[in-house]
Amino acid sequence: MVTLPEQLAPIAREKQIENIFFKKHLRNFSSKQVDEITHQLYHTYSKQIDCTACGNCCKQLEPGLMEEESGKFAELLNLPLAEFITDFTATDGTSRYLKTKPCIFLNADCTCKIYTQRPQACAGYPHLDSKDIKYKKSIWDNYTLCPIVFNVLEELKKELGFTYGK
Repeated sequence: MVTLPEQLAPIAREKQIENIFFKKHLRNFSSKQVDEITHQLYHTYSKQIDCTACGNCCKQLEPGLMEEESGKFAELLNLPLAEFITDFTATDGTSRYLKTKPCIFLNADCTCKIYTQRPQACAGYPHLDSKDIKYKKSIWDNYTLCPIVFNVLEELKKELGFTYGK
């Protein structure tokens, strides 16, 4: 099991071609099959890996914000909404997101200052309990970032009988 964040990027680079073939292998299985196994693995690995020992998601991602969340966070920071939006968010034309890296709410010990009120995108991360996992590009983006995602996908390869270069 890989749990150290600094181990992820080098291993992920080594596995780039392998993962291309694994994505093709996933075509042999229904979304329902992949989701059921992934959800079970996520449940297992999320209990074994301490997110506060990593914090990569908070250090490197820019979580999306629901419309009402900007006002809540402006209030938490004691800022006018317009100032919060200008200083701490950006938009891609359709969605608004926190543009600060690391996250403005990340403590030095990798805990969240607003954990019980964190953005919905953060609360659902790494989104391994969603539907149609095999079609989600973000899962593969998170493979290089999140020890939970990395371990779940590596174990999924085993569960689905995938072999590469053996």
